[in-house]
Amino acid sequence: MAMLSKNLRSNELHKLYARLEPFILRTLDKILRSRFFARNRIGKALLKGLAKILWFLPHGVMIDYNTAKKIIEFIGRTGKGHIAIGPCVCKKALGVNDEPMMTDMTILYGAEIYREISEEYHEITADEALKLLRKFEEYGLVHEIYACMRSSKWTFVICNCDCRYCVPTKAYLVTGEGIAPGPYKAIVNPEKCRGVRNCGKCIEVCNFNAIEERNGKAFVNDRCMGCGLCVNKCPGSARTLAPRPNYRIHILDLINKIREP
Repeated sequence: MAMLSKNLRSNELHKLYARLEPFILRTLDKILRSRFFARNRIGKALLKGLAKILWFLPHGVMIDYNTAKKIIEFIGRTGKGHIAIGPCVCKKALGVNDEPMMTDMTILYGAEIYREISEEYHEITADEALKLLRKFEEYGLVHEIYACMRSSKWTFVICNCDCRYCVPTKAYLVTGEGIAPGPYKAIVNPEKCRGVRNCGKCIEVCNFNAIEERNGKAFVNDRCMGCGLCVNKCPGSARTLAPRPNYRIHILDLINKIREP
């Protein structure tokens, strides 16, 4: 009974957060647009400190398309949770109408909560979710999986983000907090790379300043989050995703359970 009561309280707290989420995102976006917080060293330090204090709020992990696909397949195969789709919360909060809009893929207990608080969310099957993921990948969206309280128990959504509008991604670029790198990192075969001047497609699609030029070739630096966009968009097939050595993530054990050895 005590555990049930605790879960009910946690669900009610998440419902409250879900209702406040657009306001929170709008407020954070305004803060990030401020020169003091976005460019001033003291402002950035204050934002970073605030992010650490708010550890219990949703924190994300960047995942590539194949990892997102495995998570959806895992949910569909085990039948242990629901999947629902709704509008991108960031776009909605900021008043942006760019398509695609229906990209907020809530999963597990999150699907039930968001369907309860908003009629814009509707349940979909795992097969339907997989088809949507493929489309999101073609659009060039990045996949971020979020949990509250840094716990796999409270994994609730796969955000398919347009980084032009994604507030958590913008906050990460300023503070380095809120999103963790994924289980893979892009690597480059320089012999296949067509070069920055002849191609440069990877630089165009990278949202994290993770591509740098060396001897005319486009290499990956330590800022790589493992989204996989540059791998998919590379016309010379010069890039692949490789597992990060000794990768451990304290937020989402779910990823570690389903990823390949």
